[in-house]
Amino acid sequence: MTDPVTEELLNAYVDGELSPGDDARVAQAIARDPALAAHVATLSRVKSALSGMAVEPAESIHLPSHRWSKAMLAVAASVGLFVAVMSGVLTGFLHFGDDRSSWYQEAAAVHAEWAFEPSAPDAREVDANLYLVSMDRLNLPAQAPDLTSAKLRLTYLKFYEADADYPAALHLGYTGRRGCRLTLWATAAPHKLDTRLAEFREGKMRSFRWRQGRIAYALFATGMEENRFTMIAAKVHEATRKMRGFDDETRMALREVSGKAPPCAA
Repeated sequence: MTDPVTEELLNAYVDGELSPGDDARVAQAIARDPALAAHVATLSRVKSALSGMAVEPAESIHLPSHRWSKAMLAVAASVGLFVAVMSGVLTGFLHFGDDRSSWYQEAAAVHAEWAFEPSAPDAREVDANLYLVSMDRLNLPAQAPDLTSAKLRLTYLKFYEADADYPAALHLGYTGRRGCRLTLWATAAPHKLDTRLAEFREGKMRSFRWRQGRIAYALFATGMEENRFTMIAAKVHEATRKMRGFDDETRMALREVSGKAPPCAA
């Protein structure tokens, strides 16, 4: 791009208001410049926080403060710790081969635990300030798309400090009014993680994972209708790749597929 990338252009890019040609040129500039990419990620987070989130503290679902250590995951896998509680949803995820690393095991365990906690149908959305502070603590240009068009609201957020087993991570929990629970997990990406969307499934739990720059993402849902979750995953993957929110066409497609989908099965 020969002309400088101005703040006005970046704002228009995040808002999806550029022509296809300008959009592509700005995207190329972002791909070449990590500092510019980080700035665009910040713009996107701020716009998301200001437009789609509550200003009061969230009524988050309580979870234990510990992280799932590698030893804990190994024990859970060997003795089937969650079989009685989770009807086999989690156990298979704990028997990964070499293609699925420990960060992904932890994300699966956290989602399975959270997905079976009781949910308040009128839970408030995550406070905008808490969201921005948590994103800053992660120290990665992560994206958390607004999924209200998919009938899901961001009602749970938990930041995990780095420890001996894992890098820092962020768990974003989206809930619907018909039993749906969706987890978006963001952490530092392992070197070999593919940028393409990869699907995994075990029992009633489906998941997708991918890498965008230095960030590893995983998306989990339990009992969600196939077409709905597949489209959500594809659109979230695209949003993280472009580092901006959904356009009107995407929101309409998500609204349509979610409106036709049955309630999520436990």
